[in-house]
Amino acid sequence: MSKNLHIPKNSYNFAQILGKMKKDFIGNIVNKAIDEATPKALLMISDFPQYDPTYISKLLSAAADDGRIVRLINGIYMKAARTQYGMAMPSMVQIAEAIAQRDHVQILPVGETAENMFGLSEQVPMKAMFLTSGSARPIQVGGRTIEFKRGVPRHFAYKDKNLAAFCQALRSIGVANLTEEQMSVVYDVMRHYQGNAEAKEDIMRMPQGIKKLLLKVQNKIEHEMA
Repeated sequence: MSKNLHIPKNSYNFAQILGKMKKDFIGNIVNKAIDEATPKALLMISDFPQYDPTYISKLLSAAADDGRIVRLINGIYMKAARTQYGMAMPSMVQIAEAIAQRDHVQILPVGETAENMFGLSEQVPMKAMFLTSGSARPIQVGGRTIEFKRGVPRHFAYKDKNLAAFCQALRSIGVANLTEEQMSVVYDVMRHYQGNAEAKEDIMRMPQGIKKLLLKVQNKIEHEMA
């Protein structure tokens, strides 16, 4: 007659040991990423795609509770960067790009947000505006707002994202309203793209007035270099 195998109550469950080791390993990776991050660097659950997102979320939330990182919005955190004036924050563009990465969508700055990116305007808008291939919605970040408006495929057809944003900045100002100082910025930007075949293709996609201006600027730069 066989007897049942007696397992001591204080024996360890091997699966539980492995599970704890795995959690400790992941915890060390996340903590190291936080420690090595520069102040104002953004950290997201998607930065650790090979691990369980629920557990990563728990680790990041715990780090936020400890004051090591700051929760900006759901799933996006920032390495704490405190100054004598308070908490330093990343730019709204950086936060918007992190949201786009999290949601797997494309975005494009428009209006004063695009103008400010290129130094065409010194005003920092309280509401950062972006076109998106995703859902249109406002998102509150502290006392500031990021507004996503639904874009169409042609807005995201450009090969160079910066040129696409530059087009939106010029569109916001209006070609006829550009000042001499702003035209200097236009020349500086276009010098960067001089001789770039893909940039030329992007320019040909732009609205007629902007396309005409940038082609004219490119021609003048070519003559200066000849």
